[in-house]
Amino acid sequence: MRIFRELELGEATDSSICEEESRARANLAAVRVIVACGSARGGVGKSALLVNIAAALALAGRKVGMVDADLNSPSIAAMLGMRAGRRGFVTDEIEPAAGPLGLRIVSSEFLPEGEPPVSFVDIDEDATVVQNGAHPNEFGYLLTMRRLLGQSRFGPLDLVLVDLAPGIEHIYRLFKILPRAKLLLASHPSELSARAVRAAIGVAAQHPGAVIGVVENMAGFNCDGCHQVRPLMPYGSVAAHAREAGAALLERLPFDPRFAETCDRGVIFVREYPQTPLAKQLTALAQAVDKTVEDRSQVRSANPS
Repeated sequence: MRIFRELELGEATDSSICEEESRARANLAAVRVIVACGSARGGVGKSALLVNIAAALALAGRKVGMVDADLNSPSIAAMLGMRAGRRGFVTDEIEPAAGPLGLRIVSSEFLPEGEPPVSFVDIDEDATVVQNGAHPNEFGYLLTMRRLLGQSRFGPLDLVLVDLAPGIEHIYRLFKILPRAKLLLASHPSELSARAVRAAIGVAAQHPGAVIGVVENMAGFNCDGCHQVRPLMPYGSVAAHAREAGAALLERLPFDPRFAETCDRGVIFVREYPQTPLAKQLTALAQAVDKTVEDRSQVRSANPS
């Protein structure tokens, strides 16, 4: 195992953790805004949303990087039509892969071909691999994220978009490493998903102004015959829970079968079908995310220190 050997848990000390977190913040200092997309539950289409937001931003002239932080199930590269295993990370620095539209991509999927699979697990990072009984290729999720963010050579970019693994705990972990990050939350219309989003907003509320808003995905089906969006599930819960938790509902996105189909083919929906209602809403969503860049620039201009 060449790439993540330095991530063995026995090397994680309080001083090294602080050093890695400081390195991640310094390394990303040239990035104007870091936006993470999270979901309290899986299966809400979060990664596909983020890929298309990134593409819409790039098409609008923004310089964008992406980190696939769903370490056990990375999908960003495949959705962008990039071939996994075609490059490797270097020991001290990670050179992001060049994706379509000028996107700069970092993913655990870019391990050298022939390497054994790596599993990223939630285990005590202060203990050794042997003490935890973990496989030698199992590493702590948080420690791995510190290294990915601290060693990736993004350089000056407008945004770095981070695709988090599903689960509130990963939102909490991201803010431990990058307190200045912004958060976009994705949900589908079910009551259970809406309740989970509310809990996620509560976690992010420890960082005032961090939540950009909530996206309700698969909110209805575009009917070509009647030209209306028909509900797929009961709706209204996401907006209500988001509002009560103090977050805005940014978009209610309809289901379009071509959206999933383009992800499977590795092409970008907003570029392939730009005139569809869903593509137009995704572009509007990207503009809402883009506003965080402008807001951040204004803050920096007012506070040059």
